[in-house]
Amino acid sequence: MANFPMTWVVVADSARARLFEWASLKSELTELADFTNSEGRLREQSLTSDRPGMAFGSQGHSRRRMQTPKSEVDNTTTAFAHDLAGVLKAELEQHHYERLVLLAPPKFLGQLRSQLDAQVSKRVVESDSVDLTKEDRETIESHLPRLSIYA
Repeated sequence: MANFPMTWVVVADSARARLFEWASLKSELTELADFTNSEGRLREQSLTSDRPGMAFGSQGHSRRRMQTPKSEVDNTTTAFAHDLAGVLKAELEQHHYERLVLLAPPKFLGQLRSQLDAQVSKRVVESDSVDLTKEDRETIESHLPRLSIYA
């Protein structure tokens, strides 16, 4: 049986990311870091000062709400995903892991994947759309055997 490559497991959502090391099939996960995005759980109205303004049609008699292209919640979540991706890139450059497992709710998983460097993306061996950020280590470990990284 081949050596088990150093695998990191990222358990994240829009407000929190936990980073684990998985050294062998028989070892327990070791938590390396816990990152928080305090604005990730806030509602949109808590992040913006007021509602979007009103715009008048070219004839001056029709009104419609002006929409912002991206909400502040999306902006803070994207920034958090970007920061997390930066950490993963720096740690890969230091050869701290060989493989990466991503566990996150669907929306954040997509945001995180879009922020990953090409070299980090190549290290992702498995991902699952699940929110485990508030779960204990044993519960997180219980999701790993269902993944196909053993091959």
